[in-house]
Amino acid sequence: MEYLAIIATILLVDLVALVSPGPNFVLVSSAAIVQSRKQALWTAGGIATGSLTWAAAAALGIVSVFEVFPLLGLLLKVVGVAYLIYLGVGLLRSKGFEPTQGQSLNPEAKSGAKGFWRGLMVNMTSPKSAAYYASVFAAFLTPEMPAWVLVVLVSSIAALSLVWHLVLAIGLSAAPIKAKYIAASKYVERLFGGLLVLLGLRLALDTS
Repeated sequence: MEYLAIIATILLVDLVALVSPGPNFVLVSSAAIVQSRKQALWTAGGIATGSLTWAAAAALGIVSVFEVFPLLGLLLKVVGVAYLIYLGVGLLRSKGFEPTQGQSLNPEAKSGAKGFWRGLMVNMTSPKSAAYYASVFAAFLTPEMPAWVLVVLVSSIAALSLVWHLVLAIGLSAAPIKAKYIAASKYVERLFGGLLVLLGLRLALDTS
């Protein structure tokens, strides 16, 4: 029962972190509203894969490498900042949805893999993800923990991430929301673009 209580506590902490708006939230929301449900679902899959990777790395102690070699963490931060700003600027430069005969909402809607890699890239280039999982695992886990606890934790964290972002993807890609997007597409895309740029700048200025 002690191990189950630890697992439940970590998952509760993880859920609170998940629902707090950040790059992953903005990315899935943007894909769902601006692009398509398919893009959003694949983006959710990419983010969940990133969560799985970071959680597994923390469980195995791999993320401690960033403490030994701080330049690796700095490099990861630079890549993450650059990618968030790149995505944001792309949306800021968008002219919105200009329908023509036979045109879909977004030509990228057919490319699910692009959404997956975008979600994975944003998650994996966030040094906060590494720090978060490392600190949570260090706070609750001990070397004596049986392997099954780590397996359950890592898989549950990935599942929780997937479910939450799938809910976002499905909910925000609903027809009524898409209809409102079409009416104000230029402003919506610029809003999401501005948010991604701001998140990138916030990451760049974060010294923690």
